[in-house]
Amino acid sequence: MSAAQGMSAAPGGSLAAGPLLSVHGLTKHFPIRSGLLGRGSVVVRAVDGISFDVTEGETLGIVGESGCGKSTTARLLVDLITPDSGEIRLANRRLGADMTVRDLRRDVQMVFQDSYASLNPRLTMEDAIAFGPMINGMAERQATNLAHDLLSRVGLEPRRFAGRYPHELSGGQRQRVNIARALAFSPKVVILDEAVSALDKSVEAQVLNLLSDLKSELGLTYIFISHDLNVVRYMSDRVMVMYLGEVAEIGPVDSLYSNPAHPYTRALLAAMPSMDPDRRTEEAPLSGDPPNPINPPSGCRFHTRCAHAAPVCSSAIPNLSRLRAERHLAGCHMLVPGSGHPEAAAEARP
Repeated sequence: MSAAQGMSAAPGGSLAAGPLLSVHGLTKHFPIRSGLLGRGSVVVRAVDGISFDVTEGETLGIVGESGCGKSTTARLLVDLITPDSGEIRLANRRLGADMTVRDLRRDVQMVFQDSYASLNPRLTMEDAIAFGPMINGMAERQATNLAHDLLSRVGLEPRRFAGRYPHELSGGQRQRVNIARALAFSPKVVILDEAVSALDKSVEAQVLNLLSDLKSELGLTYIFISHDLNVVRYMSDRVMVMYLGEVAEIGPVDSLYSNPAHPYTRALLAAMPSMDPDRRTEEAPLSGDPPNPINPPSGCRFHTRCAHAAPVCSSAIPNLSRLRAERHLAGCHMLVPGSGHPEAAAEARP
């Protein structure tokens, strides 16, 4: 059986009309005990009402500082964590109404950062890939053939690697196995949560090229989470910037990188290292740590670190405003005429 069976090919990663994955108002708060004897209870606002779409055949990159909610969002999308509220739709089927968790996990697969911890140390690579399809009713021989086909597809010769255990492989080889295991279900969406961040640069480049080739060959849709803005730019069609559990900005990769609208996005991009000595960063574009997610600032959550903060920023929550570029939105009062921000007239977009 070919690994490509059941996958709709989309040569060149052409995008279909309308969203494949749609998220609306997704929220997850983690309760923690506080006070004497742990009798009080407060919550960590890990993800706080985010909404976004992913179109078939595209790669959506998600970036932001540690603790902004990137990985929590990924785990919510595969129901490893149950959301407190919000709606997840895949191919216009709503999770919990038209689609079960089992259906969701078959169509949305995830590759984690830690390649070793993601694999069962007692299973060979062949068994690790074949296990999921067999649990879902595939015959053992057919699942084994599929595992061999997928190992070949990710660049691992089955005769050499099928019988090996995780400790016998390098980090890059283990991550290739994890990618193959994700593809065993012929998923519609693959979530890559810091999937290359633990690899050295030469191996990282090989895995990124593999992911690009698989996307083109199999018509995959990716959600690519990384702290490396250069890697995100290389892989993504659109980028979503998160800050303290909310979406600060989302838009096409070229538009967002060349003309960032949100002050936080500009600070992130300014912090990127440059090989050009004339473009050396002389001072930190952003100072201080993100506020406590247990008690986030009122209004715009970025206003405590923003050089453009005005009174309206602490009193009113900015909505995502559409900019000139198609599907480019940002949540900042400076972008909204009449918002009350002193720089709104100069920064407003038609």
